[in-house]
Amino acid sequence: MNILRNIRSKILACGSVALLSYLAATLATTWVNNETKLSITHVQQVDLPLSSKGILVHSLFNTQSKKYENGLLTGEPREVSQANMLHKQIAPLLDELARLVNANHDDIYPHILALRDAYNNYFVMASQYYMEAVQKGDIFASRNEVHQLGKLQTDLNANFKEVTGELQEMIVADLERNNQRIDRYTRLLHIFFILCLLITIMVINWLANKEIIAPLEKIKTMIGDFSCGRIIQKPQSSLGRDEIQELANSFWQMTRELKLITVSRDYVDNIINNMSDSLIILSPDLTIETANHAALTLLHFSKEELEGCSFRNIFRHHEETVTTSLFHGFLEGKAVVNLEALYIDYEGQPIPVLFSASALYLPDGSLQGISCMARDISELKEQRDELEFLANFDKLTGLPNRNLFFDRLTLTINEAKRYGHIFALFYLDLDNFKPLNDKYGHEAGDLALQEVARRLQNTVRESDTVSRLGGDEFTVLLSRVQNSEDATKVAIKILDTISKPFLIHGNQNTLGVSIGICLSSPELTSADKLIKNADTAMYAAKAQGRNCFIISAPDQE
Repeated sequence: MNILRNIRSKILACGSVALLSYLAATLATTWVNNETKLSITHVQQVDLPLSSKGILVHSLFNTQSKKYENGLLTGEPREVSQANMLHKQIAPLLDELARLVNANHDDIYPHILALRDAYNNYFVMASQYYMEAVQKGDIFASRNEVHQLGKLQTDLNANFKEVTGELQEMIVADLERNNQRIDRYTRLLHIFFILCLLITIMVINWLANKEIIAPLEKIKTMIGDFSCGRIIQKPQSSLGRDEIQELANSFWQMTRELKLITVSRDYVDNIINNMSDSLIILSPDLTIETANHAALTLLHFSKEELEGCSFRNIFRHHEETVTTSLFHGFLEGKAVVNLEALYIDYEGQPIPVLFSASALYLPDGSLQGISCMARDISELKEQRDELEFLANFDKLTGLPNRNLFFDRLTLTINEAKRYGHIFALFYLDLDNFKPLNDKYGHEAGDLALQEVARRLQNTVRESDTVSRLGGDEFTVLLSRVQNSEDATKVAIKILDTISKPFLIHGNQNTLGVSIGICLSSPELTSADKLIKNADTAMYAAKAQGRNCFIISAPDQE
Protein backbone atom coordinates (compact mmCIF):
# COMPACT_ATOMS: atom_id res chain seq x y z
CA MET A 1 0.00 0.00 0.00
CA ASN A 2 1.52 3.29 -1.15
CA ILE A 3 -0.41 5.27 1.45
CA LEU A 4 1.21 3.24 4.30
CA ARG A 5 4.70 4.62 3.86
CA ASN A 6 5.59 5.16 7.56
CA ILE A 7 4.72 3.95 11.04
CA ARG A 8 2.46 6.90 11.71
CA SER A 9 0.27 6.22 8.69
CA LYS A 10 0.07 2.53 9.60
CA ILE A 11 -0.94 3.31 13.17
CA LEU A 12 -3.45 5.88 11.91
CA ALA A 13 -4.94 3.25 9.64
CA CYS A 14 -5.36 0.82 12.55
CA GLY A 15 -6.74 3.62 14.70
CA SER A 16 -9.19 4.63 11.97
CA VAL A 17 -10.60 1.11 11.82
CA ALA A 18 -10.99 1.06 15.60
CA LEU A 19 -12.53 4.54 15.56
CA LEU A 20 -15.12 3.58 12.97
CA SER A 21 -16.06 0.55 15.01
CA TYR A 22 -16.23 2.71 18.12
CA LEU A 23 -18.45 5.28 16.40
CA ALA A 24 -20.82 2.58 15.22
CA ALA A 25 -21.00 1.09 18.71
CA THR A 26 -21.46 4.55 20.23
CA LEU A 27 -24.35 5.37 17.89
CA ALA A 28 -26.03 2.09 18.72
CA THR A 29 -25.51 2.66 22.44
CA THR A 30 -26.82 6.21 22.17
CA TRP A 31 -29.97 5.03 20.44
CA VAL A 32 -30.58 2.35 23.09
CA ASN A 33 -29.92 4.85 25.87
CA ASN A 34 -32.38 7.33 24.35
CA GLU A 35 -35.05 4.68 24.09
CA THR A 36 -34.44 3.63 27.67
CA LYS A 37 -34.46 7.25 28.83
CA LEU A 38 -37.79 7.88 27.11
CA SER A 39 -39.33 4.87 28.85
CA ILE A 40 -37.96 5.87 32.26
CA THR A 41 -39.02 9.49 31.70
CA HIS A 42 -42.57 8.37 30.95
CA VAL A 43 -42.68 6.42 34.21
CA GLN A 44 -41.16 9.33 36.16
CA GLN A 45 -43.27 12.12 34.64
CA VAL A 46 -46.58 10.31 34.17
CA ASP A 47 -46.97 7.00 35.98
CA LEU A 48 -45.34 7.91 39.30
CA PRO A 49 -47.19 11.27 39.65
CA LEU A 50 -50.47 9.50 38.82
CA SER A 51 -49.86 6.82 41.45
CA SER A 52 -48.70 9.31 44.10
CA LYS A 53 -51.69 11.59 43.44
CA GLY A 54 -54.03 8.62 43.62
CA ILE A 55 -52.58 7.54 46.97
CA LEU A 56 -52.72 11.12 48.25
CA VAL A 57 -56.33 11.76 47.25
CA HIS A 58 -57.36 8.42 48.81
CA SER A 59 -55.58 9.38 52.04
CA LEU A 60 -57.25 12.82 52.04
CA PHE A 61 -60.67 11.22 51.47
CA ASN A 62 -60.11 8.87 54.44
CA THR A 63 -59.09 11.84 56.59
CA GLN A 64 -62.19 13.76 55.48
CA SER A 65 -64.42 10.80 56.26
CA LYS A 66 -62.95 10.44 59.77
CA LYS A 67 -63.46 14.11 60.48
CA TYR A 68 -67.11 13.89 59.37
CA GLU A 69 -67.62 10.90 61.66
CA ASN A 70 -65.79 12.61 64.57
CA GLY A 71 -67.91 15.73 64.13
CA LEU A 72 -71.07 13.65 64.08
CA LEU A 73 -70.07 11.70 67.20
CA THR A 74 -68.70 14.62 69.22
CA GLY A 75 -71.09 17.27 67.94
CA GLU A 76 -68.20 19.55 67.09
CA PRO A 77 -68.94 21.79 64.04
CA ARG A 78 -65.21 22.49 63.79
CA GLU A 79 -64.54 18.87 62.75
CA VAL A 80 -67.15 19.12 59.96
CA SER A 81 -65.67 22.46 58.83
CA GLN A 82 -62.21 20.94 58.65
CA ALA A 83 -63.60 18.03 56.64
CA ASN A 84 -65.23 20.50 54.23
CA MET A 85 -61.92 22.35 53.89
CA LEU A 86 -60.25 19.14 52.67
CA HIS A 87 -62.52 19.30 49.63
CA LYS A 88 -60.33 22.16 48.34
CA GLN A 89 -57.46 19.67 48.12
CA ILE A 90 -59.36 16.59 46.98
CA ALA A 91 -61.29 18.16 44.10
CA PRO A 92 -58.21 19.67 42.34
CA LEU A 93 -56.33 16.38 42.74
CA LEU A 94 -59.19 14.47 41.11
CA ASP A 95 -59.26 17.01 38.27
CA GLU A 96 -55.50 16.66 37.84
CA LEU A 97 -55.82 12.85 37.82
CA ALA A 98 -58.48 13.04 35.13
CA ARG A 99 -56.32 15.37 33.04
CA LEU A 100 -53.20 13.19 33.26
CA VAL A 101 -55.11 9.98 32.62
CA ASN A 102 -56.93 11.48 29.62
CA ALA A 103 -53.59 12.50 28.09
CA ASN A 104 -51.70 9.25 28.69
CA HIS A 105 -53.98 6.37 29.81
CA ASP A 106 -57.42 6.79 28.29
CA ASP A 107 -58.30 3.20 29.22
CA ILE A 108 -58.99 4.15 32.84
CA TYR A 109 -60.20 7.67 32.07
CA PRO A 110 -63.94 6.78 32.40
CA HIS A 111 -63.30 5.24 35.81
CA ILE A 112 -61.54 8.40 37.05
CA LEU A 113 -64.38 10.60 35.73
CA ALA A 114 -66.98 8.43 37.42
CA LEU A 115 -65.00 8.57 40.69
CA ARG A 116 -64.70 12.37 40.48
CA ASP A 117 -68.42 12.82 39.80
CA ALA A 118 -69.38 10.41 42.55
CA TYR A 119 -67.14 12.22 45.04
CA ASN A 120 -68.54 15.64 44.10
CA ASN A 121 -72.09 14.38 44.58
CA TYR A 122 -71.10 12.83 47.90
CA PHE A 123 -69.46 16.04 49.09
CA VAL A 124 -72.52 18.16 48.24
CA MET A 125 -74.66 15.91 50.42
CA ALA A 126 -72.06 15.34 53.17
CA SER A 127 -71.22 19.03 53.65
CA GLN A 128 -74.91 19.80 54.08
CA TYR A 129 -76.29 16.88 56.11
CA TYR A 130 -73.36 16.45 58.47
CA MET A 131 -73.37 20.13 59.38
CA GLU A 132 -77.16 20.10 59.88
CA ALA A 133 -76.94 16.99 62.06
CA VAL A 134 -74.22 18.56 64.23
CA GLN A 135 -76.00 21.90 64.54
CA LYS A 136 -79.28 20.24 65.51
CA GLY A 137 -77.47 18.20 68.14
CA ASP A 138 -79.53 15.13 67.31
CA ILE A 139 -77.88 12.68 64.96
CA PHE A 140 -80.99 10.48 64.91
CA ALA A 141 -83.00 13.25 63.31
CA SER A 142 -80.96 12.82 60.12
CA ARG A 143 -80.23 9.12 60.46
CA ASN A 144 -81.56 8.29 56.99
CA GLU A 145 -79.31 10.85 55.35
CA VAL A 146 -76.34 9.81 57.49
CA HIS A 147 -76.99 6.17 56.64
CA GLN A 148 -77.13 7.05 52.93
CA LEU A 149 -73.91 9.06 53.25
CA GLY A 150 -72.23 6.17 55.03
CA LYS A 151 -73.12 3.87 52.16
CA LEU A 152 -71.84 6.42 49.61
CA GLN A 153 -68.68 6.81 51.65
CA THR A 154 -68.10 3.06 51.69
CA ASP A 155 -68.63 2.81 47.92
CA LEU A 156 -66.33 5.79 47.32
CA ASN A 157 -63.63 4.29 49.53
CA ALA A 158 -63.83 1.06 47.53
CA ASN A 159 -63.64 3.04 44.28
CA PHE A 160 -60.62 5.00 45.56
CA LYS A 161 -58.89 1.73 46.46
CA GLU A 162 -59.70 0.29 43.07
CA VAL A 163 -58.39 3.38 41.23
CA THR A 164 -55.22 3.40 43.34
CA GLY A 165 -54.68 -0.28 42.60
CA GLU A 166 -55.20 0.32 38.86
CA LEU A 167 -52.64 3.14 38.90
CA GLN A 168 -50.10 0.94 40.70
CA GLU A 169 -50.77 -1.94 38.31
CA MET A 170 -50.27 0.55 35.46
CA ILE A 171 -46.77 1.38 36.84
CA VAL A 172 -45.92 -2.31 37.20
CA ALA A 173 -47.09 -3.01 33.65
CA ASP A 174 -45.08 -0.10 32.24
CA LEU A 175 -41.98 -1.16 34.14
CA GLU A 176 -42.38 -4.74 32.94
CA ARG A 177 -42.70 -3.55 29.32
CA ASN A 178 -39.67 -1.33 29.78
CA ASN A 179 -37.64 -4.19 31.25
CA GLN A 180 -38.54 -6.44 28.33
CA ARG A 181 -37.66 -3.70 25.85
CA ILE A 182 -34.34 -2.96 27.58
CA ASP A 183 -33.48 -6.69 27.67
CA ARG A 184 -34.20 -6.96 23.96
CA TYR A 185 -32.14 -3.88 23.13
CA THR A 186 -29.32 -5.08 25.37
CA ARG A 187 -29.12 -8.45 23.62
CA LEU A 188 -29.07 -6.78 20.22
CA LEU A 189 -26.44 -4.34 21.45
CA HIS A 190 -24.25 -7.19 22.73
CA ILE A 191 -24.45 -8.95 19.39
CA PHE A 192 -23.65 -5.73 17.56
CA PHE A 193 -20.68 -5.02 19.83
CA ILE A 194 -19.28 -8.51 19.34
CA LEU A 195 -19.57 -8.20 15.56
CA CYS A 196 -17.86 -4.81 15.59
CA LEU A 197 -15.12 -6.13 17.87
CA LEU A 198 -14.48 -9.21 15.72
CA ILE A 199 -14.34 -7.19 12.50
CA THR A 200 -12.05 -4.61 14.11
CA ILE A 201 -9.69 -7.27 15.51
CA MET A 202 -9.49 -9.10 12.20
CA VAL A 203 -8.76 -5.94 10.17
CA ILE A 204 -6.24 -4.50 12.64
CA ASN A 205 -4.55 -7.90 13.08
CA TRP A 206 -4.13 -8.31 9.34
CA LEU A 207 -2.85 -4.77 8.93
CA ALA A 208 -0.51 -4.94 11.95
CA ASN A 209 0.93 -8.31 10.96
CA LYS A 210 1.64 -7.23 7.41
CA GLU A 211 2.98 -3.75 8.03
CA ILE A 212 4.46 -3.79 11.57
CA ILE A 213 4.84 -7.17 13.24
CA ALA A 214 6.54 -9.01 10.36
CA PRO A 215 9.23 -6.29 9.92
CA LEU A 216 9.75 -6.19 13.71
CA GLU A 217 10.18 -9.98 13.73
CA LYS A 218 13.10 -9.51 11.33
CA ILE A 219 14.66 -7.02 13.77
CA LYS A 220 14.08 -9.48 16.63
CA THR A 221 15.93 -12.12 14.64
CA MET A 222 18.82 -9.70 14.14
CA ILE A 223 18.92 -9.06 17.92
CA GLY A 224 18.92 -12.79 18.66
CA ASP A 225 21.75 -13.36 16.22
CA PHE A 226 23.72 -10.52 17.81
CA SER A 227 23.23 -11.87 21.35
CA CYS A 228 24.50 -15.27 20.20
CA GLY A 229 27.53 -13.71 18.56
CA ARG A 230 26.48 -14.54 15.02
CA ILE A 231 27.23 -12.26 12.10
CA ILE A 232 24.37 -9.92 11.24
CA GLN A 233 23.69 -9.25 7.60
CA LYS A 234 22.88 -5.76 6.49
CA PRO A 235 19.10 -5.37 5.99
CA GLN A 236 17.92 -5.21 2.40
CA SER A 237 16.43 -1.91 1.31
CA SER A 238 12.90 -1.82 -0.05
CA LEU A 239 10.81 0.68 -1.96
CA GLY A 240 8.42 0.97 1.01
CA ARG A 241 11.13 2.09 3.39
CA ASP A 242 9.77 3.34 6.76
CA GLU A 243 10.89 3.85 10.38
CA ILE A 244 11.12 0.09 11.00
CA GLN A 245 13.48 -0.23 8.04
CA GLU A 246 15.47 2.70 9.41
CA LEU A 247 15.55 1.03 12.84
CA ALA A 248 16.92 -2.17 11.31
CA ASN A 249 19.65 -0.21 9.53
CA SER A 250 20.49 1.71 12.74
CA PHE A 251 20.70 -1.50 14.75
CA TRP A 252 23.01 -3.06 12.19
CA GLN A 253 25.20 0.05 12.35
CA MET A 254 25.14 -0.05 16.18
CA THR A 255 26.36 -3.65 16.23
CA ARG A 256 29.31 -2.62 14.13
CA GLU A 257 30.19 0.19 16.54
CA LEU A 258 29.72 -1.97 19.65
CA LYS A 259 32.45 -4.23 18.47
CA LEU A 260 34.83 -1.31 19.05
CA ILE A 261 33.79 -0.89 22.70
CA THR A 262 35.87 -2.95 25.16
CA VAL A 263 35.01 -1.39 28.53
CA SER A 264 33.07 -3.72 30.82
CA ARG A 265 30.64 -2.70 33.51
CA ASP A 266 31.24 -5.79 35.65
CA TYR A 267 33.80 -4.04 37.83
CA VAL A 268 31.49 -1.13 38.73
CA ASP A 269 28.52 -3.46 39.25
CA ASN A 270 30.53 -5.58 41.69
CA ILE A 271 31.47 -2.50 43.72
CA ILE A 272 27.84 -1.34 43.95
CA ASN A 273 26.45 -4.74 44.88
CA ASN A 274 29.05 -5.27 47.61
CA MET A 275 28.37 -1.95 49.37
CA SER A 276 27.22 -2.29 52.99
CA ASP A 277 24.88 0.70 52.64
CA SER A 278 21.74 0.48 50.52
CA LEU A 279 21.78 2.30 47.19
CA ILE A 280 18.64 3.10 45.21
CA ILE A 281 18.64 4.97 41.90
CA LEU A 282 15.49 6.93 41.07
CA SER A 283 14.29 8.21 37.73
CA PRO A 284 13.22 11.88 37.43
CA ASP A 285 9.60 10.85 38.10
CA LEU A 286 10.75 9.33 41.45
CA THR A 287 10.23 5.70 40.45
CA ILE A 288 12.89 3.16 41.41
CA GLU A 289 15.13 2.22 38.50
CA THR A 290 17.55 -0.09 40.30
CA ALA A 291 18.73 -1.06 43.78
CA ASN A 292 21.81 -2.84 45.07
CA HIS A 293 21.92 -6.05 47.08
CA ALA A 294 22.06 -4.23 50.43
CA ALA A 295 18.82 -2.34 49.66
CA LEU A 296 17.01 -5.53 48.62
CA THR A 297 18.18 -7.29 51.80
CA LEU A 298 17.14 -4.37 54.02
CA LEU A 299 13.65 -4.02 52.49
CA HIS A 300 13.01 -7.74 51.88
CA PHE A 301 11.97 -7.07 48.27
CA SER A 302 13.07 -8.90 45.17
CA LYS A 303 14.68 -6.88 42.41
CA GLU A 304 11.62 -7.35 40.19
CA GLU A 305 9.21 -6.24 42.95
CA LEU A 306 11.17 -3.09 43.81
CA GLU A 307 12.11 -1.79 40.38
CA GLY A 308 9.40 0.34 38.83
CA CYS A 309 7.72 1.15 42.16
CA SER A 310 7.26 4.71 43.38
CA PHE A 311 9.88 5.78 45.91
CA ARG A 312 7.03 7.28 47.99
CA ASN A 313 5.89 3.71 48.77
CA ILE A 314 9.05 2.92 50.75
CA PHE A 315 10.13 6.33 52.07
CA ARG A 316 8.64 8.15 55.04
CA HIS A 317 9.53 10.98 57.36
CA HIS A 318 8.05 11.70 60.77
CA GLU A 319 6.58 14.94 59.36
CA GLU A 320 4.57 14.72 56.13
CA THR A 321 5.47 18.30 55.16
CA VAL A 322 9.16 17.38 55.29
CA THR A 323 8.52 14.42 52.97
CA THR A 324 6.74 16.63 50.44
CA SER A 325 9.47 19.28 50.50
CA LEU A 326 12.13 16.61 50.10
CA PHE A 327 10.53 15.22 46.94
CA HIS A 328 10.24 18.70 45.48
CA GLY A 329 13.87 19.30 46.40
CA PHE A 330 14.94 16.10 44.61
CA LEU A 331 13.41 17.33 41.36
CA GLU A 332 15.17 20.67 41.76
CA GLY A 333 18.53 18.98 42.19
CA LYS A 334 18.93 19.68 45.92
CA ALA A 335 21.07 17.30 47.99
CA VAL A 336 20.13 15.70 51.33
CA VAL A 337 22.82 14.59 53.78
CA ASN A 338 22.40 12.37 56.87
CA LEU A 339 18.67 12.89 57.39
CA GLU A 340 16.91 10.61 59.87
CA ALA A 341 14.03 9.01 57.97
CA LEU A 342 12.17 5.72 57.58
CA TYR A 343 12.20 3.01 54.92
CA ILE A 344 9.10 0.77 54.74
CA ASP A 345 9.91 -2.90 54.13
CA TYR A 346 7.89 -5.55 52.27
CA GLU A 347 5.73 -6.28 55.35
CA GLY A 348 5.01 -2.59 55.97
CA GLN A 349 7.36 -2.32 58.94
CA PRO A 350 9.29 0.96 59.36
CA ILE A 351 13.10 0.83 59.37
CA PRO A 352 14.96 3.89 60.73
CA VAL A 353 17.74 4.94 58.35
CA LEU A 354 20.29 7.71 57.93
CA PHE A 355 19.35 9.00 54.49
CA SER A 356 21.34 10.95 51.89
CA ALA A 357 20.43 11.80 48.30
CA SER A 358 21.95 13.72 45.40
CA ALA A 359 20.97 14.44 41.81
CA LEU A 360 22.56 12.80 38.75
CA TYR A 361 22.88 14.90 35.59
CA LEU A 362 23.41 14.14 31.93
CA PRO A 363 26.19 15.93 29.98
CA ASP A 364 23.62 18.42 28.66
CA GLY A 365 22.68 19.43 32.21
CA SER A 366 19.27 17.74 32.34
CA LEU A 367 18.30 15.63 35.36
CA GLN A 368 19.05 11.96 34.75
CA GLY A 369 18.04 10.59 38.12
CA ILE A 370 18.58 10.67 41.89
CA SER A 371 21.05 8.58 43.89
CA CYS A 372 19.72 7.61 47.35
CA MET A 373 22.01 6.18 50.03
CA ALA A 374 20.66 4.83 53.34
CA ARG A 375 22.23 3.22 56.39
CA ASP A 376 20.21 1.11 58.83
CA ILE A 377 20.31 2.75 62.28
CA SER A 378 17.81 0.46 64.01
CA GLU A 379 20.30 -0.69 66.65
CA LEU A 380 21.51 2.86 67.22
CA LYS A 381 17.92 4.06 67.67
CA GLU A 382 17.20 1.25 70.15
CA GLN A 383 20.27 2.16 72.17
CA ARG A 384 19.32 5.84 72.13
CA ASP A 385 15.73 5.06 73.16
CA GLU A 386 17.00 2.84 75.97
CA LEU A 387 19.30 5.60 77.23
CA GLU A 388 16.44 8.08 77.06
CA PHE A 389 14.23 5.65 79.03
CA LEU A 390 16.88 5.15 81.69
CA ALA A 391 17.32 8.93 81.97
CA ASN A 392 13.61 9.57 82.59
CA PHE A 393 12.05 6.36 83.95
CA ASP A 394 12.61 4.05 86.85
CA LYS A 395 13.98 0.75 85.52
CA LEU A 396 12.28 -1.39 88.17
CA THR A 397 8.72 -0.04 88.06
CA GLY A 398 8.64 1.76 84.70
CA LEU A 399 7.37 4.90 86.47
CA PRO A 400 8.80 8.37 85.79
CA ASN A 401 11.95 8.90 87.86
CA ARG A 402 13.06 11.97 89.81
CA ASN A 403 14.29 13.74 86.66
CA LEU A 404 11.03 13.38 84.70
CA PHE A 405 9.00 14.07 87.86
CA PHE A 406 10.61 17.49 88.27
CA ASP A 407 9.98 18.27 84.58
CA ARG A 408 6.29 17.43 84.89
CA LEU A 409 5.99 19.29 88.21
CA THR A 410 7.50 22.41 86.63
CA LEU A 411 5.11 22.12 83.67
CA THR A 412 2.13 21.69 86.01
CA ILE A 413 3.19 24.77 88.03
CA ASN A 414 3.40 26.86 84.85
CA GLU A 415 -0.01 25.67 83.65
CA ALA A 416 -1.54 26.44 87.05
CA LYS A 417 -0.14 29.97 86.88
CA ARG A 418 -1.48 30.48 83.36
CA TYR A 419 -4.99 29.06 83.80
CA GLY A 420 -5.52 29.79 87.50
CA HIS A 421 -6.32 26.25 88.69
CA ILE A 422 -4.81 24.31 91.60
CA PHE A 423 -3.09 20.93 91.77
CA ALA A 424 -2.03 18.54 94.53
CA LEU A 425 1.33 16.90 95.25
CA PHE A 426 1.40 13.64 97.26
CA TYR A 427 4.63 12.46 98.89
CA LEU A 428 4.36 8.74 99.79
CA ASP A 429 6.58 6.54 101.91
CA LEU A 430 5.77 2.86 102.43
CA ASP A 431 5.28 1.62 105.99
CA ASN A 432 6.81 -1.69 107.11
CA PHE A 433 8.66 -2.13 103.81
CA LYS A 434 12.10 -2.71 105.38
CA PRO A 435 10.97 -5.67 107.55
CA LEU A 436 9.37 -7.28 104.48
CA ASN A 437 12.53 -6.72 102.45
CA ASP A 438 14.75 -8.14 105.22
CA LYS A 439 12.47 -11.18 105.66
CA TYR A 440 12.04 -12.25 102.02
CA GLY A 441 15.02 -10.64 100.30
CA HIS A 442 15.54 -7.92 97.71
CA GLU A 443 13.82 -9.87 94.92
CA ALA A 444 10.61 -10.01 96.94
CA GLY A 445 11.02 -6.35 97.83
CA ASP A 446 11.28 -5.48 94.13
CA LEU A 447 8.09 -7.43 93.43
CA ALA A 448 6.34 -5.51 96.20
CA LEU A 449 7.50 -2.16 94.77
CA GLN A 450 6.25 -3.17 91.31
CA GLU A 451 2.86 -4.11 92.76
CA VAL A 452 2.65 -0.80 94.64
CA ALA A 453 3.47 1.07 91.41
CA ARG A 454 0.75 -0.82 89.53
CA ARG A 455 -1.85 -0.12 92.24
CA LEU A 456 -0.99 3.58 92.34
CA GLN A 457 -1.33 3.93 88.58
CA ASN A 458 -4.73 2.22 88.66
CA THR A 459 -5.91 4.58 91.40
CA VAL A 460 -5.31 7.93 89.67
CA ARG A 461 -6.29 9.43 86.30
CA GLU A 462 -4.25 9.11 83.12
CA SER A 463 -3.55 12.85 83.25
CA ASP A 464 -1.94 12.46 86.69
CA THR A 465 1.68 11.42 87.25
CA VAL A 466 2.91 8.64 89.54
CA SER A 467 6.70 8.72 90.10
CA ARG A 468 9.25 6.75 92.07
CA LEU A 469 11.92 8.96 93.61
CA GLY A 470 13.95 6.03 94.97
CA GLY A 471 13.75 3.29 97.56
CA ASP A 472 10.18 3.05 98.80
CA GLU A 473 9.38 6.72 98.17
CA PHE A 474 6.78 7.67 95.57
CA THR A 475 5.04 10.84 94.47
CA VAL A 476 1.62 11.39 92.95
CA LEU A 477 0.96 14.62 91.04
CA LEU A 478 -2.76 15.37 90.58
CA SER A 479 -2.66 17.80 87.65
CA ARG A 480 -5.92 19.53 88.54
CA VAL A 481 -8.22 19.44 91.62
CA GLN A 482 -11.11 21.60 92.76
CA ASN A 483 -10.25 21.71 96.46
CA SER A 484 -8.72 19.74 99.32
CA GLU A 485 -11.71 17.36 99.32
CA ASP A 486 -10.65 16.00 95.91
CA ALA A 487 -7.16 15.33 97.25
CA THR A 488 -8.64 13.69 100.35
CA LYS A 489 -10.74 11.30 98.25
CA VAL A 490 -7.68 10.22 96.24
CA ALA A 491 -5.61 9.79 99.43
CA ILE A 492 -8.29 7.53 100.93
CA LYS A 493 -8.37 5.43 97.75
CA ILE A 494 -4.57 5.08 97.84
CA LEU A 495 -4.59 4.02 101.52
CA ASP A 496 -7.29 1.47 100.76
CA THR A 497 -5.62 -0.03 97.68
CA ILE A 498 -2.11 -0.21 99.21
CA SER A 499 -3.37 -1.86 102.39
CA LYS A 500 -4.92 -4.78 100.48
CA PRO A 501 -2.89 -7.99 100.99
CA PHE A 502 -0.67 -9.46 98.27
CA LEU A 503 1.23 -12.74 97.93
CA ILE A 504 4.99 -13.12 98.35
CA HIS A 505 6.40 -16.65 98.17
CA GLY A 506 2.90 -18.00 98.77
CA ASN A 507 2.35 -15.92 101.91
CA GLN A 508 -0.04 -13.00 102.27
CA ASN A 509 1.58 -9.74 103.27
CA THR A 510 0.36 -6.20 103.78
CA LEU A 511 1.95 -2.79 103.55
CA GLY A 512 0.89 0.64 104.69
CA VAL A 513 1.73 4.05 103.34
CA SER A 514 2.21 7.47 104.93
CA ILE A 515 1.11 10.33 102.70
CA GLY A 516 1.96 14.01 102.85
CA ILE A 517 -0.17 16.27 100.69
CA CYS A 518 0.60 19.79 99.54
CA LEU A 519 -1.93 21.86 97.57
CA SER A 520 -0.70 24.57 95.24
CA SER A 521 -1.62 28.21 95.82
CA PRO A 522 -0.77 31.57 94.21
CA GLU A 523 1.76 32.13 97.00
CA LEU A 524 3.28 28.64 96.80
CA THR A 525 4.77 28.23 93.28
CA SER A 526 8.28 26.87 93.91
CA ALA A 527 8.84 23.20 93.09
CA ASP A 528 11.33 22.80 95.94
CA LYS A 529 8.93 24.36 98.46
CA LEU A 530 6.05 22.19 97.29
CA ILE A 531 8.13 19.04 97.69
CA LYS A 532 9.44 20.21 101.07
CA ASN A 533 5.94 20.86 102.38
CA ALA A 534 4.66 17.52 101.12
CA ASP A 535 7.69 15.73 102.61
CA THR A 536 7.17 17.47 105.97
CA ALA A 537 3.50 16.48 105.93
CA MET A 538 4.49 12.87 105.16
CA TYR A 539 6.80 12.71 108.19
CA ALA A 540 4.01 14.18 110.28
CA ALA A 541 1.75 11.35 109.06
CA LYS A 542 4.38 8.81 110.12
CA ALA A 543 4.67 10.45 113.52
CA GLN A 544 0.88 10.37 113.87
CA GLY A 545 0.83 6.59 113.59
CA ARG A 546 1.54 5.72 109.93
CA ASN A 547 -0.85 4.49 107.23
CA CYS A 548 -2.60 7.84 107.12
CA PHE A 549 -2.34 11.20 105.35
CA ILE A 550 -1.85 14.82 106.37
CA ILE A 551 -2.45 17.91 104.24
CA SER A 552 0.07 20.68 104.78
CA ALA A 553 -1.00 24.26 105.36
CA PRO A 554 -1.59 25.91 101.92
CA ASP A 555 0.13 29.19 102.76
CA GLN A 556 3.54 27.80 103.76
CA GLU A 557 6.44 29.34 101.79
